[in-house]
Amino acid sequence: MSSSFFITIAAMILLRPVAFKIGLTDQPSSRKTHQGEIPMIGGLAIYLCITYIILTQGVDVPVNMAFLTAVTIIVITGLIDDFKDLNFKVRLTAEIVAALIMIKWGGVEITSLGNLLGFGEIQLGMFSTLFTVFAIVGGINAFNMIDGVDGLAGGTSLVVYLLLSILCLTYNSTNSLLFCFILAPATAAFLLFNLPFPGRKKAPAFLGDTGSMLLGFSICWLVISASQGDNKIFSPVTVLWLIGAPILDSLCIIIRRIRKGRSPFAPDREHFHHILQVAGYGRYAILFIILSFTTSLAVIGLAGDILFNAPDWLMFYGFIIVFALYYWGMSHAWKMVKVTRHLREHKHQRRMNNSLRLLFVTEPEFERSDDK
Repeated sequence: MSSSFFITIAAMILLRPVAFKIGLTDQPSSRKTHQGEIPMIGGLAIYLCITYIILTQGVDVPVNMAFLTAVTIIVITGLIDDFKDLNFKVRLTAEIVAALIMIKWGGVEITSLGNLLGFGEIQLGMFSTLFTVFAIVGGINAFNMIDGVDGLAGGTSLVVYLLLSILCLTYNSTNSLLFCFILAPATAAFLLFNLPFPGRKKAPAFLGDTGSMLLGFSICWLVISASQGDNKIFSPVTVLWLIGAPILDSLCIIIRRIRKGRSPFAPDREHFHHILQVAGYGRYAILFIILSFTTSLAVIGLAGDILFNAPDWLMFYGFIIVFALYYWGMSHAWKMVKVTRHLREHKHQRRMNNSLRLLFVTEPEFERSDDK
């Protein structure tokens, strides 16, 4: 729906001055290197767009209202967190409540993991609700964790929405398609205010915890809906590949924090995008690298499942191998940084040498070169 694109743009413009008045802004700190106050209105703008369209154009009222109610809880929690950092227990409680609404009212639940280990289909049975809540809370926080570079959380979400839109169109999944048609244009509209465009010194707006939690929850809703039941579009294991980048990064960070004796919820600057920053990459390069990685994982997962009909266990063990390699790389990040810096310095030196060679070459030498 193109209307969601323009509604979100209008909401962003209207909310921006309000955010400065009420203090809904992000301030620079030891962990945040941006310049000046940045309004955290992206999530709220997308939420207002969702609310307006669902209330005025919804087709499956029970499911849509369940989604809207759950998202409202997520957004209220995120807004309070944006104003004043909430205790993680409060956030966790709100996320669990939203997840239970998704399960009990929306009917979106993980009941099967497919033939994940190669020994037959794994039916969760009485553990399905508990597992679904765990998966949703993990997904919300995975997207919250990657929101550290302009355009990254929004860009990752947009990639997933677009791929899901194509699949929903192909398999005629009506209600999921409706959500995709709302969320994809709304996220694209937000990115106009958040992407690091050339000549823009700072982003006009951030997602805030409101936005990253909203996007994470929405994607969880969509991928679970599309991977469960008789009308599923892809296998449950494909979800790991579809949102592979946030999952890999959050799992690695949590494991490393626990191994160091720290709280898994304690913030730090050890995410993949932070490592790329230390390695000397600029914001454009970081965004390109991570979004390319995200898209590659998603395409591999979907191709393996839908095009090549690869067995679930093969796709699962393949993802485990990717995770092991990713974890090894993150655990040896200092080596990666050292190698990357060496390559960048060597490339820069080559450019300097070429520039100097062209600068000091004589006119006759040019002529002799042409004669050859």
